Amino acid sequence: SLLLGPILGLYCRAYGGYPLDYVWTAGPPWFILWLLNFTMIYAVIAQFAAPVKMNMPHPVILLLFGAFLSAAFYGAAVGVPQKWQFLGNVVGWAYVIGLYIPFFTAGIVAGRNDWMKSVEEMETWCVWMLRTIVVGFWLLIFLEFGQYQIPIPGINIDGDALGNLLPPIYAVPMTLALIQLFHQYFNGTPPSKIAKNAGAAAYTVYIIHTVVYNVWIIAFIAILKAAGVTIFWSQEKTLMYLTVDPATGEPTMLPDGYIWAGWLWTFILSQLTVWPLAHYMRQLPVL
Repeated sequence: SLLLGPILGLYCRAYGGYPLDYVWTAGPPWFILWLLNFTMIYAVIAQFAAPVKMNMPHPVILLLFGAFLSAAFYGAAVGVPQKWQFLGNVVGWAYVIGLYIPFFTAGIVAGRNDWMKSVEEMETWCVWMLRTIVVGFWLLIFLEFGQYQIPIPGINIDGDALGNLLPPIYAVPMTLALIQLFHQYFNGTPPSKIAKNAGAAAYTVYIIHTVVYNVWIIAFIAILKAAGVTIFWSQEKTLMYLTVDPATGEPTMLPDGYIWAGWLWTFILSQLTVWPLAHYMRQLPVL
């Protein structure tokens, strides 16, 4: 928050030709800081609260609980004034109320009562039900974005309503489906060296990934410049880069092919570099 975020802002602004300012930003570490807050609160409560003994509810019951959390999420998103949504440097109190606190609590109960075994032994129909629901939500999200971005005619999905309802009711089946999927196909006993090191490096990846992928974005812009593409940096929207229409001389979006190429370039090279970098950063004495 004090170092990586401002450094990221400085080198991106410098490359775009903007005035240089040191700007404190919470960045990805805000989540880890709040995870520590939750952990400290739990440590205090655990001193006098009796342990909760509870078998894992059936996945269908958990899906219904996700719907209840969506109602709480929607209430917090609509009812909490926007100026208070980021109080304490959280990225939206709707997420704290509707996702983070319930999931942190569920994680504690699950860990104490060995819910993982129940996830591993889910019936086949439950597994495929969860996977189908998750893919269905992916399709819904795609259609909501695509109705404007592609565009897709005949689609009329209220993006605001979807954004205020979807996160919890999607997070529940997605979490269960991913845990089961990785248990079935990726989590060997003992785990492979790659899986073991990737798991250990995950938090570091989360902290540094914004710095890494912005390096590759800048590299892609440099390639476009070298290929003769004019790059225009918006003064109204900081760090938005466009090109110039030769016919009108006005700023315009880059061609679709360049955008897709940039996405693939950034995605692939970020993955190839951020994980090894995070792994070796963890070998430093201070970490």
